[in-house]
Amino acid sequence: MSDPAQLAAVQDAFWLAGEHLMLHHTNPWELDEALTAWGYGVGPCEAQDLIGLDKVLARQRERPVPVLPRMVAEGRMGKIGGVGFYRYPGGGGAVIDPLIEDLIREEAWFAKITRAERGDEALVAAMNAALAQARAQAVASGLSEREADALLVKAVHFPAGRSLTPA
Repeated sequence: MSDPAQLAAVQDAFWLAGEHLMLHHTNPWELDEALTAWGYGVGPCEAQDLIGLDKVLARQRERPVPVLPRMVAEGRMGKIGGVGFYRYPGGGGAVIDPLIEDLIREEAWFAKITRAERGDEALVAAMNAALAQARAQAVASGLSEREADALLVKAVHFPAGRSLTPA
């Protein structure tokens, strides 16, 4: 069965892929909406907000994208602090925060990245490709195919019974 390190490895690979997509192509609510419309139980940005962005950042060894460190440095800790990828007025549900889109666009500008929007299908395909790599690593480390599939559901709310690749 999967252990906490495998769970974290899958989450981190998935979330870093989402952060890369945001820096180059999209914003948190569009990414989350594309994935939940496809069948994920919760989007990656909202999931990180629920865990706590400082906790997510603290456990990640690789940091190829500057968005999350800046968010945490600015006090965006996630739902517990009332603001992360989203705002949580009064501790309630996620509300779009246009300031985070500004932050992401500014980081892209600093990195000399020309952003190009992608549609929902391309966003889902990119996230599923990152997840497929993480799944392959889990299988290579000794998990069975069935255990790896269960790990995806647990780690990133992947829709049970769906395939990572289009039919």
